[in-house]
Amino acid sequence: MQNSIQKYITENCQYLPEKDIIQMNESDNGPINNVLTGLNKHCYGIWLLDDKTDNNYLLFYINNKTELSGLVCRFKIGDKKRNDFTLGFAKVINQEYPKDTDLIEAFNTFQNHTRTMLEKLNRFTYGNEIADKNGTLIVKNKVGIDYVPFVNKKEAFKDIFSTDNEIVSAENGNKIYLMFNPRNGYTKIGRSIKPKVREKTLQGEDPETEIIALWNSPKSTEKELHNVFDEKRIRGEWFNLGISDLLVIKEKMK
Repeated sequence: MQNSIQKYITENCQYLPEKDIIQMNESDNGPINNVLTGLNKHCYGIWLLDDKTDNNYLLFYINNKTELSGLVCRFKIGDKKRNDFTLGFAKVINQEYPKDTDLIEAFNTFQNHTRTMLEKLNRFTYGNEIADKNGTLIVKNKVGIDYVPFVNKKEAFKDIFSTDNEIVSAENGNKIYLMFNPRNGYTKIGRSIKPKVREKTLQGEDPETEIIALWNSPKSTEKELHNVFDEKRIRGEWFNLGISDLLVIKEKMK
């Protein structure tokens, strides 16, 4: 039986064939054309359909890496589960284009587009910066108030491995670690006898860099993981990994 998010995606989202994308480009302000001409391999976008009646809008993703294709989904501003449905759509995009998209990046990009649209409609928007605080929100001269949260990638990654880190021995010995740099979104797959010392060294360059996962494991594990994600290597031991990749690592390290 489908849950509410799956049901919504089934009823409101669809594939974009090439002819529809070309037609959309005639009314787009640039991003779609950049994909068509090869300047960008993909793009995310938003279209407001009618800001006077039911406030429907479209979120879309278009990819032209191998062939021109995409996905589009209809949303309603006043829907209380709008953020959940947006995340569901981002998941579908990540499943259809796993090598070109990241779940969190897709969701946050759509949320940024949505927040910009809502602000242009004279609506007050707020995210995690206000939602995490106590108090009463008073807003004047706005037609509506909308909560548009974003996902903190580092915290989401850390949550995946929260139980793994509890069983790591404090004794000296080879350890495999994942270290995340929020400035560029890259993850380091490394090994060290004293990973915390390595962490402090890198924090000298980027203070927010942090170990998100740690295991007792032989040296060979590092190379094995590097080989698995070689296509996502940025440089050296740094990789552009998404949630699905981290779940693969979590399973391998059991």
